[in-house]
Amino acid sequence: MAWKRFPVPEFDHRSLRNLNYTPQNQISEKEEEALVISARAGDTSQFGAYAVMPNAELLKRLNFRGDVQQMILCILPSEESNLLGRSMAWFNQRAYILNANSADAKIFHEWRTPRTHNTRLGPDGGVKLDDPVLYLLSARILEDENRGNRVMIDQNWTPQNGRQGYRIIAGSDKDENNFHDSCFMVSWS
Repeated sequence: MAWKRFPVPEFDHRSLRNLNYTPQNQISEKEEEALVISARAGDTSQFGAYAVMPNAELLKRLNFRGDVQQMILCILPSEESNLLGRSMAWFNQRAYILNANSADAKIFHEWRTPRTHNTRLGPDGGVKLDDPVLYLLSARILEDENRGNRVMIDQNWTPQNGRQGYRIIAGSDKDENNFHDSCFMVSWS
């Protein structure tokens, strides 16, 4: 058995290669607002992930640059959920998990890969989520700025252990359809 200096979490990134990329249809600001109000009022019928237009001031605050700027709104069921991040990228990755799509959004978690080609993105076991609403921004780190990743939502993903969920996969290279640069798996019982 080979000795590993830096043990890394298992991550099947090969299944996320050569996917057919189609930009996610963004919901309107009005639809976004209605989903958030409904989720915060306890309605769990609309849980899932939705592409939204990120707030321009928020992107500026977080130093996001480039022509790809996609934000994902995650609506979660009422029971406790788990968010697990993984990565297999040539370039360092960063993720922001936020409470809102506004200039003054609170950052719940900021994750980054410790080095290139490391599968760790966030804590090994993920994080528990209590809020029914969160927003996700995913980026490739370039020196002192973030370049937004192309993002796809996989609502049909099935977690292990009989749980339910969905995943958000991201790729940073426009010339390749590999979406293993950042992978965010949301699951619940």
